[in-house]
Amino acid sequence: MDKTSSKNLISTFFRCFTDSDIEGVLDLLTDNVSWRMMGQQGGMPVSGTMDKEGVINLMKSVRELVEGHLVMTPKEWTVEMPRIATEVESNAKLKNGRVYNNLYHYLFILKGDKIETIREYGDTDQVRRVFLDP
Repeated sequence: MDKTSSKNLISTFFRCFTDSDIEGVLDLLTDNVSWRMMGQQGGMPVSGTMDKEGVINLMKSVRELVEGHLVMTPKEWTVEMPRIATEVESNAKLKNGRVYNNLYHYLFILKGDKIETIREYGDTDQVRRVFLDP
């Protein structure tokens, strides 16, 4: 897979994720995908490693909490096959009235034309304040 195709794959992943297209996302992942959301211990339910079932649960949770659509916009890219890194900004209005705006760094590792590994680095304190705090 060339660099342009790889960036298109990751862009498609984000589009399917934000559209709550579970089947679309699953089609882009290997059977043994590992998605790790970085974060220290301390009661953050979103930190840790997910398999395909965890990805489905995450997508359902986002759909239930967000009013309208979550927007995730890749800003900058580094592609050194099979590794793709991108800086991403998210934005959404939540059903609780809060606005979620986070900055991330994602590292994707591909296997063939599928995503095998996702490492997500984001502001976990932003997640706590917007989603979890009363």
